[in-house]
Amino acid sequence: MDHKETMKLTKEPIAKLMLTICSQTTMSVMLYSLYALVNTFFVALGVGPYAAGAVSLSAPMILIIGAFASTVGAGGASIISRSLGKNDTEKAASTAANTFMLFWIIALVFSIIGLLFLDPLLKMMAVDAILMPYAKSYTSIILMGAVSATGFSSLIRAEGNIRYSIYQWAVPSLVNLALDPLFIFVFHMGVEGAALATIVAQIVSTCLSMYYFFLSKFHTYPIRRRHFRIKPALMGEIVVIGSPTLLTQFCQSGLLVSINHKLGTFGGPDAISAFAIISRLKSFLFTPISGIVQGLQPILGFNYAANCQKRVKEAMQVAILASISYGVVIMLICEVIPGQLIRIFIADKQIVTIGITALRAIALSFPFMGVLTLASAYFQSTGKSAVAIALPTMSVLLISLPTLYILSGLFALPGVWFTYLVSDAIMFMVSTAFLRSSLKKLHAEGIGASII
Repeated sequence: MDHKETMKLTKEPIAKLMLTICSQTTMSVMLYSLYALVNTFFVALGVGPYAAGAVSLSAPMILIIGAFASTVGAGGASIISRSLGKNDTEKAASTAANTFMLFWIIALVFSIIGLLFLDPLLKMMAVDAILMPYAKSYTSIILMGAVSATGFSSLIRAEGNIRYSIYQWAVPSLVNLALDPLFIFVFHMGVEGAALATIVAQIVSTCLSMYYFFLSKFHTYPIRRRHFRIKPALMGEIVVIGSPTLLTQFCQSGLLVSINHKLGTFGGPDAISAFAIISRLKSFLFTPISGIVQGLQPILGFNYAANCQKRVKEAMQVAILASISYGVVIMLICEVIPGQLIRIFIADKQIVTIGITALRAIALSFPFMGVLTLASAYFQSTGKSAVAIALPTMSVLLISLPTLYILSGLFALPGVWFTYLVSDAIMFMVSTAFLRSSLKKLHAEGIGASII
């Protein structure tokens, strides 16, 4: 076993450690997000703008699959990081094995239910008669491959092996980027080709993960047959700690459904298609924040368990400053050249016009968005599941949804676009307050200190 990567988490200077780990995780997430952007580009170019809109409308269901993967991955990774921080490799191995089993069971059940009730589910997501054929074809294939929807990269990062986790993201993304144009333009498979390319890439990711855990010498702890004994208490712990991720994704899916309903009411398919492009662009631009979060989680969990409170404090300081600064930069870019960014993916004049207005409004929220994610990651990584659940749930149910309905009722389509600015600004203040309160309490217990 190689413990070098793990030991870096508590020994290397935080600034250097954050730069090394977060730059690597950011590159891997950006590559994955680039695939999503290119996938939208190929679908829009090869099939049509309405096909791209249909793929976007299928996003809530795809997000739910990702939510299950992220839930067990985040919960398992938190336990593994803290177990390794206490040098408990036996619990780490049992956690990894139970994480595998838990996701495969959940994904299989969800696939069956999703395929059986696909039509009513898509109608519930505001898919109309024009978009239904594309959405149904795309989503059905994605559902059939749901059991391969994660390669458990979070568990690899949990032991500090960031480099291999990058391979495990990069290789499948490159496979997907190669297969998309082949299936869409050469084999003329339409949205089915885009979905099939995604499934093949997911299978590659799963194979790389299984190689890492069971065949390679990079793995920090051995996973044996005995570790695959189902442990309900451990699975429950995984779910409880990972549940903030699940609730976040469910809430985000519900918010997307509500937004698409409002877009359909006030702007029709053109507004939906414009939002599809902006959503993918927004996801790509915000990948550095996701990279920071993914790199931050093992640092927080490992150092918290090892009682290295000063390192936890410093890591949060660096992450929050980087998040706000980057948010300002990408906001300015989107305000200055919104049309050029949107025209990369689509040329339809009406959709571009709607998209420019939407992007400029949504971009104003970018400086605020990262702090909620970082706060949730902090509470999740340190095992404080109650607060980690409260923040994202509050964000959508108590802030974003009411804001959407109030603003859209008052201002119609512009109100939909400005929902992000108002709700994210409010949650920025709420997240900051939660962090202050929690870290002051930890300081009183001798475990941490205030960072804000």
